[in-house]
Amino acid sequence: MIGNLAATAGRLVRAQGLALLALVLVVTGSTAAYAAATVGKNSVVSSSIKNGQVKAVDLQNGAVTGLKLGPNAVSGEHVGDDVIKGVDVDESSLSTVPNASSLGGVPASAYLRGSAYTKESPIQVGTDKGDGTFVIRFQCDPGDLILSGGPANVNATSDLVESFPAPGILNGWQVRIHKNAVADNFSLVTLCLNTA
Repeated sequence: MIGNLAATAGRLVRAQGLALLALVLVVTGSTAAYAAATVGKNSVVSSSIKNGQVKAVDLQNGAVTGLKLGPNAVSGEHVGDDVIKGVDVDESSLSTVPNASSLGGVPASAYLRGSAYTKESPIQVGTDKGDGTFVIRFQCDPGDLILSGGPANVNATSDLVESFPAPGILNGWQVRIHKNAVADNFSLVTLCLNTA
């Protein structure tokens, strides 16, 4: 009988021990959960975060600024193609573009430099060619180049016959109009290049 009592007492002690252990585990677990749910503001520190666990979804949009990036943190592989625009580039950091000193293989010195201007002849009858047409020839300033030209102040009744660089004049233009038997004083405008 004493043996039965001892066995029964042993079972009760074991059962009570297990119940006590379960109660301790439940209280401890809920305390940890309660503590996690009631963490104070600004109380999470780096040591509380497992390495590699802060994800993009955890960051507020715009939260990471330039001041938070380390030197050389953003490399070419992290920048999208064609996203850096002119205002974001320090031009002084760029090297000379290959072949920038020439255009189509022709050096810049071979191209004309200067400023263009227009020059207009006086309004006049023009030189009568005897066939109903009249010609005006006009030149750019000495040493300048002729680029183009054409008639101006022409009546609607007249027709343009020709407009081209004046033969025998290095920097001149010539126009010829047919007046169709109607009086028409006109002028010639030249487009010139001052290369000085």
